[in-house]
Amino acid sequence: MTCFSFEKETHACDASKSKIKIFDGDIAVILNISKRHESAGAGIERGVYYFELSDYPQIADVELNIIRAFISYEKSYGRETEIICADNNVLSVIKDAVTRLDGTENILPLETDEFVYHGTGPNTARKILSCGKLLSATKVCGKTGEQLAYEKRESPWNDPADYFEYIMFCWGDNPTGDYVVLSENFPSEDDLANGNFNAGVRFYFQYNVLIRHPGHRFDGYHPIKVKEEIVLTDYLHSCIVPEQYKSKIESVVPPELAAKVHYLPQKGLSLDHWNKEVYDFVRKL
Repeated sequence: MTCFSFEKETHACDASKSKIKIFDGDIAVILNISKRHESAGAGIERGVYYFELSDYPQIADVELNIIRAFISYEKSYGRETEIICADNNVLSVIKDAVTRLDGTENILPLETDEFVYHGTGPNTARKILSCGKLLSATKVCGKTGEQLAYEKRESPWNDPADYFEYIMFCWGDNPTGDYVVLSENFPSEDDLANGNFNAGVRFYFQYNVLIRHPGHRFDGYHPIKVKEEIVLTDYLHSCIVPEQYKSKIESVVPPELAAKVHYLPQKGLSLDHWNKEVYDFVRKL
């Protein structure tokens, strides 16, 4: 049976916080709920999901739904969650909402965008287009999720093994995909502002089409992710390629996908400007 306990703890960098333990076994992840800009930064890092409420200490229905989806997903893989927050009322609301979750729920976002995308570097994009499929890391590498998680154990994201079994997406107007592509050799702030960087290739999908894929899942962190593989001819809306990669990409695009691949000038544009240009272009297709 899932249990809760309210305790007090003091963190080195925050005020004293209350916490809920949701446990049948060992705690595997911490959900740290705070007001905007109070946490170390939104996102998951080294086993902590920093979740910022838009109107703290009020928790909106859409935010509560995301938390429910996250806890349900974690439970489906046998991981237990500890939730910490400085406000006991927030914790009480969450407790009421998640007590009966058992990991079998299929909880979808209450608010969605029209598009999501998966970002890659040009070499990976060549392989995706030439084979006509987006593949999970386990399928690409021929390794288990456990093996890949061990190899990536020093990564700041410290992803669990099951994450490598999925193809992950961000919302269509979110630059996260480029941040991931650029992460191994991240440009300076000046270079990002002046367009002195090489953006990733973006594979765009309509959200309402992609959720028809039998392997789709909402984990309370990514807008959607899909297990193992996606056949591009069945689901791809468009592929946006920075123009500097055109000579490298166009020769491997199969005829059935050619009309969906578009080359846009990126050099000299800030990351924010590029992000907006791409999304505006995709929405007009």
